[in-house]
Amino acid sequence: MTLSQIANLILEGKKIGITYHVSPDGDAVGSVLALLNALRSLNKECYVISKDSVSDNLKYLKGSDEIIGDITEAKDETDIIVVLDCGNLDRVSANLEEFTGKIINIDHHLSNDKYGDINYIDSKAAATAEIIFELVNIMGIDFSIENDITKDIGTCIYTSIVTDTGGFRHSNVTDRTHNICSTLKKINVNNTFIYQSLFDNKEFNRIKIIGKALSKMELILGGKVALIELNKTFADEFGGEIGDTSDIISYGLQIKGVEVTLLLKEVEDGVKASLRAKSYVDVRKIAEVFGGGGHVRASGLKIKNVSMEEAKYEILNEIQKEL
Repeated sequence: MTLSQIANLILEGKKIGITYHVSPDGDAVGSVLALLNALRSLNKECYVISKDSVSDNLKYLKGSDEIIGDITEAKDETDIIVVLDCGNLDRVSANLEEFTGKIINIDHHLSNDKYGDINYIDSKAAATAEIIFELVNIMGIDFSIENDITKDIGTCIYTSIVTDTGGFRHSNVTDRTHNICSTLKKINVNNTFIYQSLFDNKEFNRIKIIGKALSKMELILGGKVALIELNKTFADEFGGEIGDTSDIISYGLQIKGVEVTLLLKEVEDGVKASLRAKSYVDVRKIAEVFGGGGHVRASGLKIKNVSMEEAKYEILNEIQKEL
């Protein structure tokens, strides 16, 4: 099905739920809120389904205040659910087992399982938001016109692109990426405000958590791997949760000679792992060994019912094969 056909199908829906993957990142949240704001501007009844709340650094996006983790399944009379930026059904931040309407799966991950009734996967898109930019444009959102609606939607899209490209430094950036952002700049989407909100707006305790994590970082496998381990009580002394770890893991790749950063986070039922690569290791391949997924240079996984030591051994064994 073409993107135009999907746009028409969504616009024909009576009540539309929108969701993303668990532990949503900037692309997931930005894409969902861009679509939410676009549909509402077109007088469509729509809402966000989410088991998760939005991280503090994304709360400047319009509609983010509605996402507090209290709507976890489809509301009555919902006929369409659009799932964005999620590679498989198990990772959707919603309970969809009882839903009998249409599921539209829109994503840019090559490893997407195509679990929707309708699937639109564009692995050449740097972020799912690039697809949403085209989708809402087809729906009638004119990004050549500057007004509150286009700026709110554009801010969501620009945020998604910045976060999923690592500030335009990852290899997924294309001329299409820059062309979309150029279009958004022409209607005065404020890139400086977005960067400051994303990266220069941390609580002091967050900085101390990052500092503690970095002080415990190790270099292993000949200095090619930076390892960070965060147990369940890691952040207790700071009176907070570890939360999203993308700001912590990014430091590993700044080290000369490091090709892969592995961050292990102990959770109630096992261990979550985040993987980042600098230039040649395909960490998505490593993540998929454990049922995870993501991008070539940025992926994640979860291993249930294992200790930190067991997870570390298993994952490092796979990393070593790729180095």
